[in-house]
Amino acid sequence: MTNVKRPIDFHDHRFVRVTKSVIADETYLDKPVQKLVYAVLCFHADNTSKKSHPSVQTIADKCRCSTNTVRSALRRLKELELIDVKERKNGNGQTSNEYTLWEPPDWFVAGGTSKNDNSPLQDLK
Repeated sequence: MTNVKRPIDFHDHRFVRVTKSVIADETYLDKPVQKLVYAVLCFHADNTSKKSHPSVQTIADKCRCSTNTVRSALRRLKELELIDVKERKNGNGQTSNEYTLWEPPDWFVAGGTSKNDNSPLQDLK
């Protein structure tokens, strides 16, 4: 019996929505893992609130990288105003953070490639 290949039908499979401007960015996100961490946050995000609670270790496992690399990517995503990170605590201390996905700022979507770039993060390029 032969296995016939066919194009994927997204009606048959669950899929993740990732902000197009984040994937297309060639200006601000300088490491591929930053985009991958963002995609993992999208994977875990609630469809309505856009909040998620994966542990740094879970994100690292999905991205196949170290927890330090994940923390660095999360800092960058927060600097770029793409996410918010809120520490959560329970009776035993720190638990997983709460991550909120934000609409990318106009200056991020524009890519900041113009000589008259007035983005607030011009020095972060």
